[in-house]
Amino acid sequence: MEAAQRYKRSLIRLLLSNALIKSIWILGIDRWVQNEVGMLAYGEYFSVWGLTLTAGFLLDMGLSTMVRRERAAQGSSESVLAGTFWMKASLLLVYFLAIASIGWLNGHFSTSWFWGVAIIQALNSFYVYLRAWVTATQAYAADVWFSVLDKGMLIPICALWLSGYVTTLPITLDAFIFLQTASLGVSIGIVWSYLNHKQIQFVGPFTISFQRIRSALPYAILVLLMSAHTRLDGLLIHQWSTSGNLEAGRYAAGYRLIDSANMFGYLVASFLLPYVSRHLADAVQLRSAIGMARNGLLLFSMSLIGFVFFFAREVSYLLYANDPAAVARILPILFGSVMGYSLIHVYGTVLTARGSLRLFQFVIALALVVHLVLAFIWIPTAGAVGAARSALISQVLAGLTLMYLVHQRNGLKQPYPSYLVVIFTSFLIWFFA
Repeated sequence: MEAAQRYKRSLIRLLLSNALIKSIWILGIDRWVQNEVGMLAYGEYFSVWGLTLTAGFLLDMGLSTMVRRERAAQGSSESVLAGTFWMKASLLLVYFLAIASIGWLNGHFSTSWFWGVAIIQALNSFYVYLRAWVTATQAYAADVWFSVLDKGMLIPICALWLSGYVTTLPITLDAFIFLQTASLGVSIGIVWSYLNHKQIQFVGPFTISFQRIRSALPYAILVLLMSAHTRLDGLLIHQWSTSGNLEAGRYAAGYRLIDSANMFGYLVASFLLPYVSRHLADAVQLRSAIGMARNGLLLFSMSLIGFVFFFAREVSYLLYANDPAAVARILPILFGSVMGYSLIHVYGTVLTARGSLRLFQFVIALALVVHLVLAFIWIPTAGAVGAARSALISQVLAGLTLMYLVHQRNGLKQPYPSYLVVIFTSFLIWFFA
């Protein structure tokens, strides 16, 4: 019981701290930068960001998830898992070789933006890997602080610049990329020092285990599928719409707000994974953890969707100086996909903890195919709105499928009210948004 109470308290602190810091970042700083540079420039930046992030599956190959799962479940010793550090370092080289190839094939992307965003993805992946060691040892209080460390340092710097009190020079995307890179570098140094201080052996002898690579491959495939499903929309719009950068910028305006909302599901999943891994044999604890996570995220999703549905125009005109009417058209549809994201986070985490990755991969692959087909049909004629509708259908489909399969395979009672709420809300959005 004490473990469960500690988990719940830490989860609440994690959500509250991230609700404050990351909402300020996305709604304040990132939105402000988008208004400063304009829809066209930010649309290209968003396309590059999605492409480099999707290629980022090469950076991790599921190592962070493996550390959280196996270290928490005590399925591997700390010294054995420490060998993953050099695999992580080797994957950095593989990633940048892949990025160089992608950059050569897509020469129309800005070189400085392309490589700058790629470096941010690499640093962020390494930061997540180090934090995985903190989470896996169930040092929840420390992980709460580390979850907002990089943005917490960056917000006051960007705020002073954008406010004009320090300099009247307009912020550029190059400067914005540099500041993100610097804050991630400092954050990595702080977490590294913490792990050394706690004598957590996370750097093992230099070894490259092909057996470990093979065992990590299913996680890597899953990361690739999920990244392609959620992060490639900017690139798809850029390629398939006649007004690519403009439509991508409009979509990015709504998607960044979705990012702010979706972070709650990601944080719940990062806490849920080690907890479920450690209590797989305890049916009562498992049912309680799943129910709390699902109901909490769906309640949050419904509240958010209802607010955006009725006040999309007011929110868009308040936040965006560039083309707010077009953003208002996209917002209610995009926010409907938060329901799917929430269910995927909860039930995908349970499947990952149980090692049922093939089933998880199959569901996400199916949703990705649906998304790509619908996007290919709708984006050329409807632009960002078509991409938003495709995301709504594919995300909700994936979430409902995972919920059904997890409850069926684990002998858990099907949460029929949750099905009805999600399906009914999706129909309302589709017909009235």
